[in-house]
Amino acid sequence: MQSVNAPNKKLLANVPTKVRFYIKYDPSQPPPKLVEIRLNAKTVCPEKGATTEAPASTDMYFTSPELTIPLSTQTPIERPIQRPSRPSTRPTVAVNPPVSSIDNFYGNNNGRPSSSEDDDFFMGDFALWGKPRPNRPQYLEEQCGIVIKPAQPLITYGEPTREGDFPWHAALYHARGIDLTYICGATLITRFHLITVAHCVTRLKTQNALSPSSLMVYLGKYYLKVWSNPGIQDRQIEKIIVHQNYNSRTFQHDIAILKLLEPAEITNYVRPACLWEDDKNLESVIGKQGTVVGWGFDESGRVTEQLTKAHMPVVSQETCIYSFPEFYSRFTSDHTYCAGFNNGTSVCNGDSGGGMVFPKRGSDPNNPIWEIRGMVSISVALQNQFRCDSSHYVVFTDIAKYLDWINNALNL
Repeated sequence: MQSVNAPNKKLLANVPTKVRFYIKYDPSQPPPKLVEIRLNAKTVCPEKGATTEAPASTDMYFTSPELTIPLSTQTPIERPIQRPSRPSTRPTVAVNPPVSSIDNFYGNNNGRPSSSEDDDFFMGDFALWGKPRPNRPQYLEEQCGIVIKPAQPLITYGEPTREGDFPWHAALYHARGIDLTYICGATLITRFHLITVAHCVTRLKTQNALSPSSLMVYLGKYYLKVWSNPGIQDRQIEKIIVHQNYNSRTFQHDIAILKLLEPAEITNYVRPACLWEDDKNLESVIGKQGTVVGWGFDESGRVTEQLTKAHMPVVSQETCIYSFPEFYSRFTSDHTYCAGFNNGTSVCNGDSGGGMVFPKRGSDPNNPIWEIRGMVSISVALQNQFRCDSSHYVVFTDIAKYLDWINNALNL
């Protein structure tokens, strides 16, 4: 017998909603049979209600050579009730590295059809399958850029990090059938809005936004493979607003706004970042180190399971372009900037769409207000390897150049 406890869930009469149950079983044996469902000790499904069919195969597609951890067999059983319950099964991780050309970045379909939107989206730097289960922490007053530091410190790359250090960072997932695929990072900027890069939320090689119903946002997430932390919130997307001049071939104007169907609850683990209010000129941040977070790749090319941070200095456009003219002359503009160390020592950190933040000028250095200046757009890859090339810079979308567009999008 499998019990699902969700004491915080409220069930309303005559308001059905589908819920997915994931059952782990030995694929060499017959799949288990559903014999009864009880809700609050009352039988709602009689014996011999349904059976499940084992999947014939599990297909995964990549835009580069595969590196996977085997996927556990899971069979869904659907029944309408009010709110979904989310098991904490360990997900499968697949890795797609950043790349050095637009064709390699998008890759090909590896023989798969592209007849539906489900097949035609950015697969992300890596993907994971699973279904989380959030809880609802105490609601707090909204104030952007503030970090409320809880306990539970741990060390990553020699730097102390804590849950709640970057409460604006969000995980963006694509829903395909019964699977959720992690594709990109995003940044909460109001209770209703997130900002990310356009190539994460558009169909491949087009300017056309994905269906909002095909995406899911998880806020307050810190451990990539842990789904039951009390700080996690899941939200559906109501609207995707892609910049009207976004170019899918050169990644120019790589920016989009996501409007949530329901507002985020402001907690110690979920808080918005402030939009940039300091000097908009790039010269004001050249030489300064911004902080980038994400579930990116470490120096060995392995996916990090904890939300990690890296400090990256901003460099001038000239320095960036001269370091690799064939690449950066194509993917940089006056609406982007480059950051990194360019000496082989940088940690390849941060997912596409993840934000780079700086302390607000004049704020308390011991408890700064954080402003978002840029988002990870594209970077050079080590050919045929599952890690970025730390001897090259990362290209960021410069949010300071889009403030008018962002403010207009927030009112749509």
